Amino acid sequence: MKYPLLSILLLLQLSIHSQTLKGRVLDSITDEKLAYVNLVIKDKKIGVYSNENGDYNLDLTKTTTKDTLVVSLIGYESKKISLSRFIKPNEYTLNFQLVPKVESLDEILIVSKIKTYSNNKTQFSSGNRKQVFPVSVPFGYETAILIDNPKHKKGKLVELHLKYKDSNNDNYETYQTYYRLAFYNIDDLGFPGELLHFENIIIKPKKDSKNYKLSFEDKSIPFTEKGIFVGIATVQPGYIEIKNAMYLTTPSLLHTHTKNIQKYTRFRSNDWSKNSRKSVFKKKLYAVPFIKATVVYEKT
Repeated sequence: MKYPLLSILLLLQLSIHSQTLKGRVLDSITDEKLAYVNLVIKDKKIGVYSNENGDYNLDLTKTTTKDTLVVSLIGYESKKISLSRFIKPNEYTLNFQLVPKVESLDEILIVSKIKTYSNNKTQFSSGNRKQVFPVSVPFGYETAILIDNPKHKKGKLVELHLKYKDSNNDNYETYQTYYRLAFYNIDDLGFPGELLHFENIIIKPKKDSKNYKLSFEDKSIPFTEKGIFVGIATVQPGYIEIKNAMYLTTPSLLHTHTKNIQKYTRFRSNDWSKNSRKSVFKKKLYAVPFIKATVVYEKT
């Protein structure tokens, strides 16, 4: 009898010393439940997504009272919350209402109606399509891939093509993943800058997916004179519970090789870092997700 009693005492002790923050994220205007909202501790690799019902549960045991929680979702104003009042081991509840970026979206739509584009389509790829291999990316990480604009003319993105491969492996736990797309301009330092499109685009590929084409003919996503960054974030579905720190996500994006650094990474909405690590397969080259982007240019 002493072993069951010991187990009960351990569970009680863990519950007493647990420190969590939970709640729901809603649209401030419609009260719509917001799924896959990013909740991250600024400058730390601690964070979660809200589930399909907008609910979240964040472990605070590795945070301090000096930390800041950032709540963000494409198309909404971000919120920053100090954790200074969550100092004791307890289960705290905090709901959020995010404000839509309605004005920015309307402005883009109005401007896009004035522009006219050529019927000729130009296709760019991130690297060598004959050298592709799968790379599993943990949940919460975002990769931004640079697509240069050699013509240095303004245009818009009309199609994006991604490739996947199932990453099931007997040696690791494998979890199905979703992906979030985002599009950024190129700042003065060559890093991903401001968002170019304010729609929250979630891709839910099946494990046996090999190709995924997305049409943006009616989305008015600018292709700037410098080019564009395509951001691809690995999003944890709400029904998945991670049981081990070492795991694989599937289906994995196929990667390819490039001569130049075209890849930037970050954890959730934290700062970007340039990925200068060489490929394990090609020591003189860099590995980046393989994507094909189709654009049309403005008429002059």
